[in-house]
Amino acid sequence: MNNYLIETRLMEEDEALHKRVDDCKVVLRHLLDSFQTWFPHFTDHSIMHSTGVLEFCNLILGQQVYSLSLIECYVLAMSCYLHDVGMGVTREHFESFTKEIDLDSYLRRFPDADETRIIRDFHHEFSGKFINKYADLFDIPDEDVRFAIVQVSRGHRKTDLYDEKEYPDMNTSHGVIRTGMLAAVLRIADEIDVGVERNPTLIYDTSSLTDQLDIDAFGTHESIREIEVTEDRIILHVRLKEPRYRELVEILAGKIQKTLEYCADVAEKRSDIRIPQKRVEVEYMS
Repeated sequence: MNNYLIETRLMEEDEALHKRVDDCKVVLRHLLDSFQTWFPHFTDHSIMHSTGVLEFCNLILGQQVYSLSLIECYVLAMSCYLHDVGMGVTREHFESFTKEIDLDSYLRRFPDADETRIIRDFHHEFSGKFINKYADLFDIPDEDVRFAIVQVSRGHRKTDLYDEKEYPDMNTSHGVIRTGMLAAVLRIADEIDVGVERNPTLIYDTSSLTDQLDIDAFGTHESIREIEVTEDRIILHVRLKEPRYRELVEILAGKIQKTLEYCADVAEKRSDIRIPQKRVEVEYMS
């Protein structure tokens, strides 16, 4: 019963904001697919992934969606669609954006990092820079909302969501925007989109993979047949592709558990919204 709540609420209560989200999706279909230029054998970061992340936000929040302001619904929906746009940057964007990050310190730590690793490790920052650069293209209403979408999109990984300067509660002309809480919801929603849908056969021929890291990543995703979000748990329903994937699935479940605990704590400390799921469990299917 919690499916599509954010979209439904926008459609029913603010048609203009809902149309902005729909228009953004049209623009993003091509932009998000361009990640395959850099990552022909990487897990899905297309519009399919973005849509899945938004649906997990709906399931995590449940009826609490009605405790969000309408502008928060809009910011969260837009951030779901835009959070990975940095994975498909053009060569020109790559050259421009890397001038704005501390690349020298990064390369001192990882001297063998190639361009694809740099993009993977900084794609959340590239997403923020891309949104800033093309805010007009995405028809974002004003500077306050743009800032919120940038921060929430960046917040899907690595950033400090407790930092009230980076993630303020914003009183805008559209209503309150609690950027830390929204980023926490997005981060855990992104983290749990790990199922077989991340390897759609329409996009990938997994039999052609040769790199062991890619083979392991795809095999792990293919082993996770369904992600179930209940009132208090996140359950990975697993049918192992091969027995050796059990350890990789368990490692992934532990990683998700840590992210869940962090995001739940951020939401509790930064807002009256709760992430009610407490445990990540693995259930093996015969």
